[in-house]
Amino acid sequence: MKVAMVAACPFPSPQGSQVFIGQMCARLAARGHEVHLLTYGHGRSQADRGFYHHRIKRLPGDGSMRSGPSLLKPALDILMLGELKRMLAERPVDIVHAHNYEAAMVALAVRGRARVPVVYHSHNLMGDELPTYFRGPLLKRAAAVAGRILDGNVPRRADQSIALCDLSAGLMRNLGVEEGRVNVIPVAVEDEGPRRSPQAARLRLGIPSAAWVLGYAGNLDRYQNLELMLETARLAAAAGDHGFLLLVATHQDGDRRFAQLINRREYRGFVRVEVVRGYEGARLAMEACDVLCLPRRRGSGCPVKLANYMSLGVPVLSAGCGGKLLRDGVDAVVVADDDPVSMSQAALGLLKDPALRLRLGREARNRFLSSMSWEVVAPAIEAVYEKTLAAGPVSVGAEAVNM
Repeated sequence: MKVAMVAACPFPSPQGSQVFIGQMCARLAARGHEVHLLTYGHGRSQADRGFYHHRIKRLPGDGSMRSGPSLLKPALDILMLGELKRMLAERPVDIVHAHNYEAAMVALAVRGRARVPVVYHSHNLMGDELPTYFRGPLLKRAAAVAGRILDGNVPRRADQSIALCDLSAGLMRNLGVEEGRVNVIPVAVEDEGPRRSPQAARLRLGIPSAAWVLGYAGNLDRYQNLELMLETARLAAAAGDHGFLLLVATHQDGDRRFAQLINRREYRGFVRVEVVRGYEGARLAMEACDVLCLPRRRGSGCPVKLANYMSLGVPVLSAGCGGKLLRDGVDAVVVADDDPVSMSQAALGLLKDPALRLRLGREARNRFLSSMSWEVVAPAIEAVYEKTLAAGPVSVGAEAVNM
């Protein structure tokens, strides 16, 4: 098939969603499809990966690699709309595959004229994520209202939708997406094999071999709920009888908000931030950990980092977000949201029980291989494309989204 993949974000970027999208394009291209990826105008350099990468014109001041709203986004999205129209006029495609709301609205705006179906890939619902980018009760409430409006209007207009978990799919159905137009396909990452030697990783990073290490890998944005992880680490460090370390691997160098958090007196002495420039650096940090932490609250999103954690076979300690995919006591330990006491107790329980860590890590990797590897996910995406095309001509008119 010929696929136009649309993502309203900088690319390439070390952010989980962008990594996921890039790997998806490469995998689909390797399976014989002609894939054209359209993104914003900025991103890090990238070697040829078998697909075509189109960027919109870059605007002054649009160099941010972070997710979330900005004053420039409307202008960037208008440019993306024009570029997608031009692309489809020059090279007709079979499917437009749009990631998240801005890309979906751009794709739906051109669907009628281009006579091409749109597959919407929901990474999250905006009603629960958008407020996390704002401070102050009034702004948060306004963001929640705006998010719910988007949730109720965009997904149901796509020809088919992909949700990352059953929770998101259920929410989308409640918001008016027809039963037969929601497909649950989890995130995927490339499988680079299970964890290598933890001791070798610690030696390279200068971490004592006998330390208890709780780890996190990912961005430092507010929706990650890192305050829970810090408080968990504080309680675990106070109760543990070994040297305790919270190791945070991130590509976000100099994040002011997180720096202010870890510089508080109660968090000094047991938090280390490892700034990484690529996956190999993040993998090394994760390999040095006894347990990997996912503090994000239960919501519509499904973090790509969770797939990375599971692929390594390192045991996972998660708040509610991980409970959408993981089973407490089977392939992870899952605790309630915003409960640092329970999370610290669970962390100490794991750190003191090597056999339990080994079993949970092994089961997490098995779960990854069976449902979150590209060998499983890429054919599932193809099946959605085939179902979309088999449904017949695209409906237009009332279903169009104006921009």
